[in-house]
Amino acid sequence: MIGESFELMNRIPGAFFIFDRKTYKFLFVSDGLLNLFGQSEKAFLDMYYNSFEMFIYKEDRRQIKNLIEEQFSISDFCEANFRVKSLLEDEKYMVFQGRLVVENDGSENVYGVLFDVTEMVVSQQEINRMNMDLYKKSAEERVKHAQLSTKAKMDELTGILNKIAIEDAIREYLAESEEDQMHAFLMIDSDNFKSVNDIYGHAVGDEVIKYVASVIKRTFRDSDFKGRFGGDEFMVFMKNTTRDATAMRANQLNEAIRKPYIKNGKEIHISCSIGISYYSKDGTTFETLFEAADAALYKAKELGKDQFVEFSK
Repeated sequence: MIGESFELMNRIPGAFFIFDRKTYKFLFVSDGLLNLFGQSEKAFLDMYYNSFEMFIYKEDRRQIKNLIEEQFSISDFCEANFRVKSLLEDEKYMVFQGRLVVENDGSENVYGVLFDVTEMVVSQQEINRMNMDLYKKSAEERVKHAQLSTKAKMDELTGILNKIAIEDAIREYLAESEEDQMHAFLMIDSDNFKSVNDIYGHAVGDEVIKYVASVIKRTFRDSDFKGRFGGDEFMVFMKNTTRDATAMRANQLNEAIRKPYIKNGKEIHISCSIGISYYSKDGTTFETLFEAADAALYKAKELGKDQFVEFSK
């Protein structure tokens, strides 16, 4: 039967072979298989030690052999994908299909056929690589865009939100707020800042602005919006707060800024005035809350500065 199979398989264009299931030794390799690898029968069998197992790429052998035997334990058909190292040391990708045949003498042989799918696999790998490159590029562009977007929202001098960004953030948050919630809107102004600029110069004035901004960042929660409104004016929006908690934070800010600021051995006395309005008691829009907080800030200045005042009608 085997001899007849040899003759038949050599007439069929394709990569056919037979191996002994017990030893995995080749019993026959077709001309189609030899042509696929561009080798003579002797060179082919010598290269792979006359063994189907050794024919399989080293890293794949154990897994593929286990897979074949596992399939034969429940059926006479098996299928597997594996790599083969060719004569030129390059990798070929194969799809193997085999049928287990019990010969007349009781021996078990596997009649197999190979399909070379190297071109398809390599093409898919290239597509995957290109997709990955595009994904990485896209991810890098998204990160770059996010960084540019974040940078555009930040005040260059202080590193907190700029005027446009904090206004947008507050407006967006107010649009989603319910009237039974309480938020605090704080306007903060450095006292006598013009004198600092006049006496010490604009470079020191910028240092003072950065110092006030750093104190504001430390005093309020990470979830609160903190921004520079312009010049020496700042704005803070405290989400979901109470009047007591807001007053405590405002008092902490006054005390922290009131401490002498030392620059180049010189002691600069600074302070801030704070005006506070509350959502929704004093307004429900950015404009109404800003107007109320600004009026309270003006009142704090009138009362002697270095303090906070809550808006009252």
